Amino acid sequence: NGVGFLDIIENPAAAAEVAMQPLRRYHLDAAILFSDILTIPKAMGFELSFPKGKGITVNNPLKSPDDIEKLDMSPKSVIGRLEYVFDALVLTKRQMEHEGFSIPLLGFSGGPWTLFAYITGSSIRDGSASTNEFLRNYPKESAQILRILTDLIVEYLDMQIQNGANAIQVFESLAGSISGADMLKFALPEICRIALVLKKRHPDAILMVFSRNAGYANPTLQRAGYDVITLDSNIDRPEMIQALEECAWVTNGRACVQGNFDPALLIDGSKDEITSSVRKMLESLGGKTGLIANLGGGLMGREDPELVGHFVEEVRRISRKM
Repeated sequence: NGVGFLDIIENPAAAAEVAMQPLRRYHLDAAILFSDILTIPKAMGFELSFPKGKGITVNNPLKSPDDIEKLDMSPKSVIGRLEYVFDALVLTKRQMEHEGFSIPLLGFSGGPWTLFAYITGSSIRDGSASTNEFLRNYPKESAQILRILTDLIVEYLDMQIQNGANAIQVFESLAGSISGADMLKFALPEICRIALVLKKRHPDAILMVFSRNAGYANPTLQRAGYDVITLDSNIDRPEMIQALEECAWVTNGRACVQGNFDPALLIDGSKDEITSSVRKMLESLGGKTGLIANLGGGLMGREDPELVGHFVEEVRRISRKM
């Protein structure tokens, strides 16, 4: 009907309805806000589009630090333009209660590096050459932009918690696009700062983080205070569990892990393959180790709903026997 993705997420009633649909179809243990990781850049003045087959694209990326002057980056203005997200949370929570779903509602945001990467011309499909060039040419200004983005993310997630989100996830979807050295220097301190500030404001809030293709950062993220470490599909499960266990004394216990089922199996896998993969995932991460069964990457829009349902039910069936 000519209604696009952005039209839906900016309409709180429509966003709430879309968030409810998976709950009605599948036996899930949590609901998630229907929104996008780039709502903050859009509120800052960046133009987003979703060309078919190319994912999210920022049409007016930064070419130099001078472009920042054209944007409104004040927290009051940016957060004020995101009221539709907070309204969607309230409406989703209300509808969940009305329909008898007594499960957590998750909010989220893109992480500082991911937002920085997108607004400097990168994307999951187009690569990160433009962002890494910006970082090399303007290291001081890049650090300043990352600090500003982190401040905005903190306020944004704070408001989500205030409006009903029971848990929050920070999606560093493009974490794998930065070198380890630059991650440690520029990005990781800012990702950690989100947890440190939010935990101070909301000690009981559940904070989750997904550092895609940068698993080496997970022990540091655990030490920063994230309660749940989300693993991508490519990670070595036993190795990561061991790494988290080795530094668990800092936080009086290891973080819960979330993941990391390969979503490709939901497109062209068989039910037998899904069952086998679920069993391996639960055996290596489940039991007494603490696991939230989830995917190890994003959905592509081509998943078979029947296979999704089989995945959900197999997680429940096999985990009950563990």
